[in-house]
Amino acid sequence: MDKSATIAFSYKIENILLQPLGPNLRVTESFITRDILDQINDQLKVKNFKVDERTLRPRYIDVQLYLEGFAIEIKEAKTVGFLSGR
Repeated sequence: MDKSATIAFSYKIENILLQPLGPNLRVTESFITRDILDQINDQLKVKNFKVDERTLRPRYIDVQLYLEGFAIEIKEAKTVGFLSGR
């Protein structure tokens, strides 16, 4: 098994706030998770990392939504080439 570097991240999801829907329920506006992951991956790409989606967990600080987890180093695929002579 290959060893790979890991970093942690916490991403503040702008404009996704808990708002009261009733006396005992607060909800956010709808959002597309894939779009948020793409934004995070775009920012992590400069450090050569990508989100490990298995580690994602939402977190609320006050009423603001954050997405937290780990990112793993992007490994280039190793290719094996064969030369043949005629």
